[in-house]
Amino acid sequence: MKNCLLIVFSTVMFLGITWQVPAVVEALDDEKVEYMDVMKDRKGHVDLYNHEAYIKMQARELGIDTEGKNLEELAKEVREAKIKQAAEELGIKTKGKDLKELANEVHHAKVVKKAKEMGIKTKGKEPEELAKEVYETKIKQRAERLGIETEGKDFETIKQEVMETYLKKGAKQLGIDTEGKEISDIVQAIHEKKIAQTAEELGIDSTDKDTEQLLNEILTDHAEKAKELKLYPFNNEADYDH
Repeated sequence: MKNCLLIVFSTVMFLGITWQVPAVVEALDDEKVEYMDVMKDRKGHVDLYNHEAYIKMQARELGIDTEGKNLEELAKEVREAKIKQAAEELGIKTKGKDLKELANEVHHAKVVKKAKEMGIKTKGKEPEELAKEVYETKIKQRAERLGIETEGKDFETIKQEVMETYLKKGAKQLGIDTEGKEISDIVQAIHEKKIAQTAEELGIDSTDKDTEQLLNEILTDHAEKAKELKLYPFNNEADYDH
């Protein structure tokens, strides 16, 4: 159960409750990783960054030619382009650096920016140390807003309680019954409900279409409109704190 919760916690980033700790930016888009992971109704989870429609959408936006490329090749190109784009936006020099080095610098710059926003001192701290502090502080702040008592609890317990409380509040707002459901089932139910809401808002005929088919259609044919209207999966994190 504990391992399952740790896995699920990594997949509820679309709800906005985590901050990336890894030293290397592994996701295609380090910003979108804040709000979404796509999960199929089967054992294990398939994240958005392995989702064909999402990868092709990103490629189109970046002006990457998709013709004749398999998904793995395309995902690699998109990831590289996103990292370089982020580096340029952050004023990081890219010349002479390999992708791993550049990804590390991009991630650290984002962590430093977040730390300053949160009033965390950055001087003299190693990148991993600072990333860990930012992450833990964000979770504890979320716990406080959710009314979760943290005194005497270790961080893993606090993190688990934050995840469970946050998800259940989100599910309740969406009219989803959480009684007797595993956390992974709640995440899946929220995802399905929000995709259905987006499809309805966009006027997509959902007859005989499952969640993944609807998501494919949203990403392939309605991405710009969904972004414009700030619909899931392009909306900013939902606020389930109150």
